[in-house]
Order: sequence, then C-alpha cells, then structure tokens
Amino acid sequence: MATVSAVINRDSGVKVSKKLTEKVEKAIKEMNYRPNRIARALSRKETQTIAYVVPTVNNTFFSQMAHLIEDKAFEKKYGVYLCNTHSMVERVELYKDILIENRVAGVITTLTWDIIENGFIEAMREEEIPIIGLAGARRVDGIDTITFHDVRGGELATQYLLEKGHRKIGFIGIEESKTTEQRLKGYKKALMEAKVEVDERYIERGKSFNREEGYILAHKLYRKCPEVTAIFVYNDIMAAGVLDGLNDLGLRVPGEIAVVGYDNSVASYTRPKLTTMDLFKEKMVDEAMDILFRRIAREEFEPRHEQILPKLVVGESS
Repeated sequence: MATVSAVINRDSGVKVSKKLTEKVEKAIKEMNYRPNRIARALSRKETQTIAYVVPTVNNTFFSQMAHLIEDKAFEKKYGVYLCNTHSMVERVELYKDILIENRVAGVITTLTWDIIENGFIEAMREEEIPIIGLAGARRVDGIDTITFHDVRGGELATQYLLEKGHRKIGFIGIEESKTTEQRLKGYKKALMEAKVEVDERYIERGKSFNREEGYILAHKLYRKCPEVTAIFVYNDIMAAGVLDGLNDLGLRVPGEIAVVGYDNSVASYTRPKLTTMDLFKEKMVDEAMDILFRRIAREEFEPRHEQILPKLVVGESS
C-alpha cells in the first residue's frame, strides 16, 4: 500500500525505483483505478480546486475574468468552482459552507458588499484557506487585494471628454456600488478641476449593471437633460445599452452625443465601437493567480495590495 501511495502521490517525497513504478502504473491502468479525491482531501485538508466567487457572469467582464482564471488554474492542474452570488447574502452563505466542506485550496473573489458583510472572508481565513480580493474597489486588511484605481480611471475618462470640448457630460452608474462611487468621484474631480459645474441632474444610477438598464437610463437622462452632449458610463455592457437607447431616440453617436464606457469587455463588438477604459484583465489575473498559488504553497509574506491604473482606449463612440 505504501509503495502504491508513493507512486500515485508523486509529491510525497518517497523514492520508488523506475522498475517498481512501471509495475504499479501498469496495474493501475489494467484495473482502471482512480484516486479517491475526497479521501485525499481529508488527509491533506485541501483539494486541487480553487473557487472564483463573483456577482454574476452575466456581466461579460466577470465571464472574461473567469475564462482567464480557469486557463491559469488548468496550467497548474487545478479545477475551478464558479460561484455567482447575484449579491444575495443567502447564496454567499451557501457557497461559504460548500467551499469549506469541499476543502478548496484557495478562493478568488470580488469584494462586494455581500462578501464583506457575510463573514465570508473571516470564515476562509479561520479555515486557513487563502483568499484574494480581485477587481472592484474594496481593500481588506489581512488579505491580498488587486483592485482598480477607479477614481483616476473616472477622472481620465472625463478629462478625455472635456478635451474633446464637452461641458455638459452625463454619468450613468449603479446604486449602492463602491466602484460607482469611485468612478463618479473621478468624474466630479475632473469637472471641478476644469471649472465645470457638477450638475447632479446629469447623474443617473440604476439597480443593475446590464444592457437593459443602460438603455432605460439613457432615455431617462436624455429626456430630462436633452442638452447633454456626452455620457460617461459605469461599464461597457451598460454603455452598449446606452448606445441602443440613443439610437432609438434618433441621436447620432458621436455626431450629436458621445459615449465612453469602462472595462473594455465588449467595446469592440458595439456599433459604433466604444471608447472605453481598459483594465488589463490578463495582467490582473496573472498577478492574482501567482499570489494565490504562493499562498497555497504556504509561502509567508506580507499581504499585497495592488492598484491597476486603467488606460483609455479610443474607439468610434466619442
């Protein structure tokens, strides 16, 4: 039994001769034997799986991040649990229990309010499961976080519109959203620095970051403030809905009104192609996965907090 175990668990440190290894591998093949992952997890206190916990992969940004995370995990021979919280505390509670019971090796999550308020982070740390905050605007002491510099990103997007000659610039975002607050702060900062009045009527917030909400808010904003000549939108998916809404209102983009999105998730698929802020998704995932696997290997180092500065990508909508 010990010899077979040493052959199957190649990282056990036990040396087995080549001849005996080949003999065991032949027997494994003939018997179609598969290791019991659950039993192995009980002895090691972890499985070769990680979890990615997000608000929803209906948001293209998160589905693209999930794709990158899965690719990186595959390179390390790890599987990935994908958990959509839909900002519901009861879903966070369920996933918290399932991930602990299944002994995932590590967790990557967007630090949304439901993750923060539910004690999800504390539960993972108590079980010594490494957890990393990826994307979003929140930073939590004691764990590694990789976030966006959203204030500066919002400022850069608005400065671009100001440089194009716009002075009546609208903003569309989400209610009760930390990232909306940060991007809105940058928007207001750029206007104030340019000595342009911040008109609260030009700011619209919705309940969901999807295309349909962008469409509705574009109509609401334009009917209330038809003098607006440009709109900075919380993300690309909503911006795509804004383009649809403006088109249905008979407005030419960018001829009569300009649109800038944020996150570069669907910018190249819209008509016209969106001007947006690129968030360097691949770079973020590379860094997050590198840190996570170092934590899984039980390396000791101080929690890292990195901020990624977005970059303006000029498209056809501005």
